[in-house]
Amino acid sequence: MGCGRRCPGISGILEGVSARPSVAGDTWRRRTAVTAFVAGLAIALVAPACASDSAAQRRTAAVAADPGPLTFPRTGTYYLAQHDAPTVDELARYDVVVIDAEWGHRLPRSFFDELRVRNPRMTLLAYVNPVDKMPRTGSPDYWSNAYSLWQFTDSTHDTFPREWLAYTAAGQPVHEWPNHIMTNLTDEAPKVDGRNYAEYVGNWVVDTIWSTGLWDGIFLDVWGDRIYGADSDHWDIDGDGIDEPADEIYGPDGPLARGLTEAESIMRQRMPDAVLVVNGDRTPSVQKLDGTPSVPDLDGLAYENFADVAVDPERDVREEIAKYVDRTTSDGFRQPGTELTINQRRGVVRNTPNDYRKARFLLTASLLQNGYWAPMGETYGLFAYYDELDGGGLGRGYLGRPLEGSPTVEMLTESRGDGTGSPAQDVFRRDFEHGIALVNTSGEPRRIVLERPYRHLTGTQDPNTNNGATVSEVTIPAGDGVILLRVEE
Repeated sequence: MGCGRRCPGISGILEGVSARPSVAGDTWRRRTAVTAFVAGLAIALVAPACASDSAAQRRTAAVAADPGPLTFPRTGTYYLAQHDAPTVDELARYDVVVIDAEWGHRLPRSFFDELRVRNPRMTLLAYVNPVDKMPRTGSPDYWSNAYSLWQFTDSTHDTFPREWLAYTAAGQPVHEWPNHIMTNLTDEAPKVDGRNYAEYVGNWVVDTIWSTGLWDGIFLDVWGDRIYGADSDHWDIDGDGIDEPADEIYGPDGPLARGLTEAESIMRQRMPDAVLVVNGDRTPSVQKLDGTPSVPDLDGLAYENFADVAVDPERDVREEIAKYVDRTTSDGFRQPGTELTINQRRGVVRNTPNDYRKARFLLTASLLQNGYWAPMGETYGLFAYYDELDGGGLGRGYLGRPLEGSPTVEMLTESRGDGTGSPAQDVFRRDFEHGIALVNTSGEPRRIVLERPYRHLTGTQDPNTNNGATVSEVTIPAGDGVILLRVEE
């Protein structure tokens, strides 16, 4: 592998950077700035001893083009269990951690302090679902945020305004989740005490969640231009006794999107340094509500069930990957972005070669852009971890920085003489300082002749693939991917 074995690799240096933030905002930005500086310094120091001048120059130039400070692979977790507290050991393995905001008061502050020390790379996001109103809850100590957001007076009664809930003109509640009435986040929702629900949510997130100083940002669930799970496609959004049809509610310029923009603007204005990630089909606003250009409010999207044909065998995986690649660097998001690709294990998991093949495919597809891959178990309360996430023990970010910071779909699909880009039909490649990622999106095996020797990872989960062998060509099965390490030049 060259630098990864014989020189003080970037991932090792990054592991040594430890800066415990006292509050979530400015210190997080300082931490990432320090990490970026150290990474750049590491390259300048080790490259001459580990590679030819041309390779070193190429890699150093590529780092300057990379939009984010962290090395690759970038990992995440989407842990939504409410009653089984995650451990520091479990969470510290990942770079972006999404956990329910309720854990902020259930766990001692020392828990979060230890997380920061154990993984200085980490971005910690508080999960908030402002769309599905809880019908009942538990004790106010355990469910402090729920009591606040939904205005519970006890476990079964609340004073949440009916005007802020989604009802049809006939008085039927609209549900996105069974037994949970959907909220009315449109900008045409009736106002209560001079504000609509979108304004209420934006300020509530700041005053209740962000104010604790525990978080680097917020993860907003069910936050999209359209709520596809709603059990009615028409409802009375403005309280005038007339149902609006879906095409007058949804869409990137519709009342719902405008309401989301209003809430996002409040949060960004009051939390200028927060990372804001949303889970939904959200088109970020590029202009203010008055039509003037705006600075992006969102940092990125979460792609749930990313490129997983088990969810829908008819889905176009290549199209989905292309959407992820392009939207990550669109003008509507702050840069560097924070994108999550989330995958849950499906069916009976036996840790078979097929399970590991699927994991490699999803990770290498995520590596085509700058996202954080979050593999989960059978539920969002079970973790999953694979050899490829840390290179079979090489350490966090073992691939280093990408040689093309934020590739476009065109860059990934063109074939180049040096072997980068697309080496075969429906096979895509991305190069990093210490290795490459190849993903085969086709339905057939693809034989790839490499332009130089590379080495397989040495792993324990699937030793037939990750066997440490040095190769000059590789055959990638259909729907599979592989990570290969550079051999010293």
